[in-house]
Amino acid sequence: MTFANPLGLLGLLSLPVILGIHLYHRRFPPLEIAGLHLWAVESEVRLAGRRRDRLPITLTLILELLAALFLTLIISQPRFGEVDSVTHLVAVLDDSASMSGGPPGEATFREQAIGELRQRMDEYGSDSVVTLIQSGARPVMLAGPAVPWSEAETRLSQWQPQATRHNFAPAWDLAQQVADQTGQLLFLTDHVPTTETNPAAMEIISVGRKLENVAVTTAVWEFDAATGVGNVHLRLTNLGEEAADAQVTGRSGSTPIFEKAITIPAGGKSALNLTVPGGVGKLNIDVTSPRDGLVLDNRVQLIEPQVRTVGVAVELPEGPARDLFRRSLQALPNVAVVSADAADLIVTTSDRLPAAESNAWWLGIGPLNPSEAARKAAKNLIGPYVIEKENPLLDGVTLAGVIWAGVQPVTQEATPLISVGKTPLLAQLVGTRAAAYLLNIDLEQSSLSESPDWPILISNLIELRRSDLPGLNRWNYRLGEGVRFRLYNGLVDPAGESDPKPLMLVHDGGQRTLPRGSVIDILPPNTAGVYEIREGESTVGRFAVNFEDAEESNLKLLFPGGRQPAQPNPTALYQIDPKYSWILVAATFLTLVLLLLNWWVVKSPRTAA
Repeated sequence: MTFANPLGLLGLLSLPVILGIHLYHRRFPPLEIAGLHLWAVESEVRLAGRRRDRLPITLTLILELLAALFLTLIISQPRFGEVDSVTHLVAVLDDSASMSGGPPGEATFREQAIGELRQRMDEYGSDSVVTLIQSGARPVMLAGPAVPWSEAETRLSQWQPQATRHNFAPAWDLAQQVADQTGQLLFLTDHVPTTETNPAAMEIISVGRKLENVAVTTAVWEFDAATGVGNVHLRLTNLGEEAADAQVTGRSGSTPIFEKAITIPAGGKSALNLTVPGGVGKLNIDVTSPRDGLVLDNRVQLIEPQVRTVGVAVELPEGPARDLFRRSLQALPNVAVVSADAADLIVTTSDRLPAAESNAWWLGIGPLNPSEAARKAAKNLIGPYVIEKENPLLDGVTLAGVIWAGVQPVTQEATPLISVGKTPLLAQLVGTRAAAYLLNIDLEQSSLSESPDWPILISNLIELRRSDLPGLNRWNYRLGEGVRFRLYNGLVDPAGESDPKPLMLVHDGGQRTLPRGSVIDILPPNTAGVYEIREGESTVGRFAVNFEDAEESNLKLLFPGGRQPAQPNPTALYQIDPKYSWILVAATFLTLVLLLLNWWVVKSPRTAA
């Protein structure tokens, strides 16, 4: 037995003090007489001095000794062996999708890992505690810290591994912090890491097995607005060592859309291009193979892409430049020529600057000064051109051999994107509400419109504007990809101060609040499925997230085994609240009872028989 407060044992010195008081305190037996009032001051007579008598064993003495003993025990806080210490297991669970796999018809690796964990806790005893940490790019404490196994076991139903390949180090670091010097470290996985980067005190147990597997590694749904027909492109990969027969089916709800049988060679890939009618909305694709070891990568949910038409207003004066721009737009998909009031992009002369309140993008084309004198004074350049390659507007633009004609001084405040020396040739205006670009050129004299760079530049501009339209610009993502959503044009929320409705991200019965703003960046989802963005009760966007990770789908490298810790696990045990605290409460209560009883015994009058 140990004591949390050993100095409290000094209270035992009160025992001999109590004995001494009772030993030297002379007591007189009570003398019962009649007419006590006649005795006056002689009613009680004490002899002078002290002398030692035989220790009187009285009820008062016993009560006082017991009270002093109980008070001493309460103050010293005794610890009886290891009653208040238990084993603390800190287990890291591999959340990789491969943990959901397993031999057909047998327990999955996840179920085997839970069985191993249950057996380990049975060995430690029912009083032991456990902390469960789920690995991932952002580790999650699934249960804990230091909770009973009964509580942790109920939390395991939430562990459904489906993460892509990731680094285990963040989860290991968290486990070390939780374990400190009192926890047993354990990592449950389906393969033993090839390098010993795990904590030295961590034990590794692998429950994996080498398995055959067929996976969907690419799934793309494209829609042609001109024909009203969609095309689904699939890539199936056989990650096994034997040829695999697979059945591919696509359904919209309960309606069959396509069905195809395919044989994939060992270690090979097969591509499928499937036609899907427009208006399907959502497509569920399943791939079945008899010896498949992982179901998660055989299922794909795709959301039908939406047509996002860019309205362009061409307000150039009649002439070659206007005809050129119109022909360039006709070659691009999902572009409509509209009036300026309904336009997403306005193409006009450089002297007609965009309105301050307009949300439409703007492209002003030179000459900057259309006067005859200014056009004659303009310069013709052949490079070399400085191109801002990091700007997506200039992706693929080289300007090789281009003669840039009609260059004039730029007086507006602008950021150069293409320049020669200090002269901007293509620049983005500063201080406008929407994106505004200035093209310092005379298209009738320049060779830019005849080069391959012209259609690339116009296509980049249209696609950038399309991606900036309200709503999603993609509807199907891989796990680990971030999602960007534009709620409204411009920087001002049209809801204003009229109590805007909350914006929610809904998935599989759960939901979380998204911050309102012009552009909303959603963190990469860690669960596959269909997500909805809702504003109040209205759905303003819907997208699908699928598991497409060929590296994680490769089950050929899984094997059972383990690795013992490089250094012994801590011998210290996790301290919990004393289970005998009720004993201290009882001792305190008894002490009070004894003190009250002693007071009653001393003060109670005695009567004659």
